[in-house]
Amino acid sequence: MARSSLTVRGSTLEALFSSLNSIRREFESADGSAADAADACGHEALAQRVRSFATEWNDVRRGLAESLGDLGRSAGAVADGFSDVEKRLAGQLSERG
Repeated sequence: MARSSLTVRGSTLEALFSSLNSIRREFESADGSAADAADACGHEALAQRVRSFATEWNDVRRGLAESLGDLGRSAGAVADGFSDVEKRLAGQLSERG
C-alpha cells in the first residue's frame, strides 16, 4: 500500500488569514467619495450615473467584505485545527517515546 502524506504550513494559512482580513478591512473602510466625484462632474445626467454606480458598488463591496471575512475566519479555523491536531499527535508520540 502506498504511503500518503499531508503537509500543512500553518504559517501560510495564518498569512492567508491576515491578508484576507486586511483586504476585508479595506473594503469595509471605503468611503463615499463617489458622491464628491458625482458633484464634480458638471453634468447632472453623468452625475446621476456616477451616484447610481456608487450605490450598486457599495452593495457589492459590502457583500465582498462579508465573504472575505467568512473566508478569512475559515482559513484561521483550519490553521487552528491543524495546529491543535499536530500538538495532540506530538503529545501522544512523546508519551509513547
